[in-house]
Amino acid sequence: MQRVCVVLSVICAFILAACGAKQKMASAPMAAGAAPPMPMSVAPPPLEKSLFDRSPQGQLTEEALQKILAAPIELELPARVGLLPIMTATDWRGPGPDGRVPSGVAPLVKELRKDKAFSLVTQTMVIPSGALGMEALREVAARYRLRYLLLYREVLAKGSRLNAWAWGYATVVGALFLPGKRQEVYGYTEVSMFDVKTGTLMFTTRRAITASQRTNQWHQQAKLDQLAANAVAKFAPDLALDVRADLRRFASAAEGENARRAGSPAMQIGQFPLDDEKTIATDPVPVPAAVN
Repeated sequence: MQRVCVVLSVICAFILAACGAKQKMASAPMAAGAAPPMPMSVAPPPLEKSLFDRSPQGQLTEEALQKILAAPIELELPARVGLLPIMTATDWRGPGPDGRVPSGVAPLVKELRKDKAFSLVTQTMVIPSGALGMEALREVAARYRLRYLLLYREVLAKGSRLNAWAWGYATVVGALFLPGKRQEVYGYTEVSMFDVKTGTLMFTTRRAITASQRTNQWHQQAKLDQLAANAVAKFAPDLALDVRADLRRFASAAEGENARRAGSPAMQIGQFPLDDEKTIATDPVPVPAAVN
């Protein structure tokens, strides 16, 4: 009886071993044909070129629009930048290449050159408006080999009215020297930072301007134009400080947004303190070399 039990035990052991080997052989093809593990989601790369249509309208397809919004924000600093005045057209041909350069350009460039975020700040030629839209700006920047453009505009209103001194005009002689006119200039200046590679605008900074003076009746228009030029030049350094502060805000926002998209818990929006404008004015802090 004991021999029978031993024989049965041996037979059962062989049967179990055979089943295990068969199961192992059957599992090998399944492992080979199994689907590969799902890859981790890869963030889209930064934009490498402009997706806008090369026409005056610069139209954008829905696919291109979504691609721009999904792409991480790229900021390459220090960089070469150019200040390009946007002149108001006086007729259908637009301002000519020999048009007047706005008075705020020179003091604005002088202040921007103090910032280590810009390896070069240069003035550019004043170009006629319109023909190619934003593509014309990109072509100008390419000729200067500039990574970014600072688009500068002056939007000013001018006017004059009589004041209390105007009563002296009744004497006729008083009209020759009494300051019976009050001249006023008001409006704003603005700078928009333009990414030449992608054709997108990064931010816009505006500063309000106002000025007034009393004057006599002589050379009214010339005096009014000079008042506007002086006011713009006076506030240009303040506008430059605003631009430098907004550039750092843009860099901080870009770092936070890119980190959030990448799922990094170490960097979130709101974790980056903004540099104080007074600190920028006294001790400029360079923006990180690249934000990807």
